[in-house]
Amino acid sequence: MDPHTTAREGRSCADCHQDSRAVGLGQGSLVLGPGGWDFVSSLAPSNEKLGIDHPLDAFVDIKGRPLVHVSRKGLRPFNRGELVRILNVGICLPCHKDFKDPVMKNWDPECGQSPCRHCPVEIR
Repeated sequence: MDPHTTAREGRSCADCHQDSRAVGLGQGSLVLGPGGWDFVSSLAPSNEKLGIDHPLDAFVDIKGRPLVHVSRKGLRPFNRGELVRILNVGICLPCHKDFKDPVMKNWDPECGQSPCRHCPVEIR
């Protein structure tokens, strides 16, 4: 998981909403298909020597299932609904770059429809 930065300024919207590492999936490719979001890791899918069946950099899978245990109270990966909402916002960022844009202000990412008439994708 790569949620933080040590820079004085905050991360850009795309740094979180379009980055699989920032949401805890690890390094790889996000794909939005007919069945919703899918993720393909760039790393080996498992490590038999360590007894795990997921890539070493994954904190959660695309279905929102936690892959690691943490000892810090209150720390948890995003669940499926949170992942979908975060990634859905990322679809519109190439054209609608910040939250001041009227499209972003009036959009509910859970509704399954982009508020932008130019978006060809039905989002889930």
